[in-house]
Amino acid sequence: MTRAIKHGVLIAAALGLLALPRAYASHKDSVPDWVRDAAKETLPDYHHDPNMVTLLDDQEYTVQTDGRVVLHERVVRKILRPEGRKAATFGVDYNKDSKVDWFHVWSIGPDGHEYELKDNEMVDVAPLTFALYEDDRYRAGVAPAGDPGAIVAMEYEKVMMPYRAEIDWVMQEHSPVLHNRLTVQMPQGFLFDTRWKDHDAIAPVDMTNNRWQWEVQNVSAIDMKDVKLAPSSASVRPMMSLHYAGPGMAVPEDWQSMGVWYEGLTAGRTVATPEMTAKAQALTAGLTDFYAKAQAIDNFVRGDIRYVAVEVGVGGYQPHPAADIFRNRYGDCKDKATLLSAMLAVVGIRSTWLMVDTERGAIDPAMPSLVGNHMIAAIELPAGYDAAGLYSVVTAKSGKRFLITDPTWEYTPFGQIEDNLQGSYALLMDGAQSQVIQIPVMPPDRSTWSRTAQFKLADDGSLSGSMVERFYGDEAAEFRGAFINSDDHRRNEILDHHVNADLTGFTLTNVKTENLLDIDKEVVLSYSIAAGSYAKPMGSLLMVRPRVMGTDAVTVDDRPRRYAVNLGETKTEKDDFDVQLPAGYVVDEMPDPVKMDVGFASYESKTTVDKDMLHYSRTYTVRAVEVPAKKYGDVKELMSAIVSDEKSSVILRKAQ
Repeated sequence: MTRAIKHGVLIAAALGLLALPRAYASHKDSVPDWVRDAAKETLPDYHHDPNMVTLLDDQEYTVQTDGRVVLHERVVRKILRPEGRKAATFGVDYNKDSKVDWFHVWSIGPDGHEYELKDNEMVDVAPLTFALYEDDRYRAGVAPAGDPGAIVAMEYEKVMMPYRAEIDWVMQEHSPVLHNRLTVQMPQGFLFDTRWKDHDAIAPVDMTNNRWQWEVQNVSAIDMKDVKLAPSSASVRPMMSLHYAGPGMAVPEDWQSMGVWYEGLTAGRTVATPEMTAKAQALTAGLTDFYAKAQAIDNFVRGDIRYVAVEVGVGGYQPHPAADIFRNRYGDCKDKATLLSAMLAVVGIRSTWLMVDTERGAIDPAMPSLVGNHMIAAIELPAGYDAAGLYSVVTAKSGKRFLITDPTWEYTPFGQIEDNLQGSYALLMDGAQSQVIQIPVMPPDRSTWSRTAQFKLADDGSLSGSMVERFYGDEAAEFRGAFINSDDHRRNEILDHHVNADLTGFTLTNVKTENLLDIDKEVVLSYSIAAGSYAKPMGSLLMVRPRVMGTDAVTVDDRPRRYAVNLGETKTEKDDFDVQLPAGYVVDEMPDPVKMDVGFASYESKTTVDKDMLHYSRTYTVRAVEVPAKKYGDVKELMSAIVSDEKSSVILRKAQ
């Protein structure tokens, strides 16, 4: 399932169309007056030197009584810097349920020459996505003379048959916008309702005859490029969602109506065939516990059904029949959730769909909309079932409890949910009881990484020893994915990069991994290591970093914080290192212990010495995936303490 894509800033550039041929034949007086008028706009004083600016984005939707919608859009951009040349690439999407009536591209070069792209200088291409096949296409072209100082523009009109009576208006993009305008023309008797995300409601201008217009001006860019610990841009992008309905019909503006609509799309898709029934029964043979049965079937769908997307028209939302998915052994996210539901039903377990977005914060509970780009599953727990060992459980308004699981994500243990979905809002598809829910944030002990090591330090500063690393949950997911899908050469490269973050001039031997394929167990990575010049000699002294490996600190800055702080995931990391000191050396100086707790995270470390053995231990716990901007000061204080600890040294002195 992919997020429905509508034209926005640089959509064609994002599709990799910059290699399209450029035409430079001048066509005098070919540029429309509205482009010239936009080109005369005086730009504000931008503080961050944007690469380009959108002078005008004017969209007009005309809703027709037969359900079709005509979209007419005009866009004018000014290229300000060489990096902004991709703004000259334009595209308009279409598929079997929409048709581009016409599409034009113009430009005014830095020297004032005017150009119009010819039809034979445009191309029709498929988007570059992960789908095996989808019928989305783009009519695209590159405006001539798209250099700094140029004005580039496009205009198109297309006819669509929407799957929902919904229009989504994005008000802010990754570049500044001078004028962003939305006009909607409704047939007589039609009604509409608007919902807003990250923006105060704007009263529309009544253009008469059931025609309405909204506009925002001089909108700054969403610029996350240099923002440390930045949230997803989708989480801060202001939007309006407009829902409409014909005479005598209720405007479907709530989450419940969306769930009812999706229930209609999935009708009959979870019917189990005899082969599916036999497989589900075989997977659960001898199992009596709800969790064990659900896990067995979930593991089958995760591991045995390949992720392959085939999406045509409404197929971007509608799953294929479970029988086809089972027979072909492939499907996309909504297909996997559908097959899971069908096979669970065979053994008496009910489940349904949950629409989410892979960017946390894209879905706003105050704005019902089909903006989600991913479908997972919600498994209904039996009444009274003890869910103490299950962590991704939500309770709906109906009192039903659901276990949230993602059968697409291969490396997250059953009963948990991957980090980028934690804390997100999602649409629980449950017919008339459909509602928006918030996915739980996992406890820190569900994602762990521990390192234990025994080292020996020589008087020449070299270090040797053995290390055992244990990963679980999300901390193990990336490692599992990288190792499982790599050959021996690539695995060695991954390990070298892993160790090189903390050590140089090292060699690894006796490398061993355990439990790579068993996601319910810890991945265990063990190896022997030798590193020259680890300790730094200073005359009769040796300076040793007790934190041999592992970097937890992340870069922060002192800029005023505008956006929430994205901590990524909840987790617990622990280190326990023993370093045997070289003969004849004693500890002269040792760092103080560190202990800090800022609520959303805590950190503590301690360095001790017992005879000739130096011991370093630390624990880093993250309890939240995101914290508000007002707590950025706590984040900086925490990271400062971690950096100081990670750089601290023990001074060894040669005994007299």
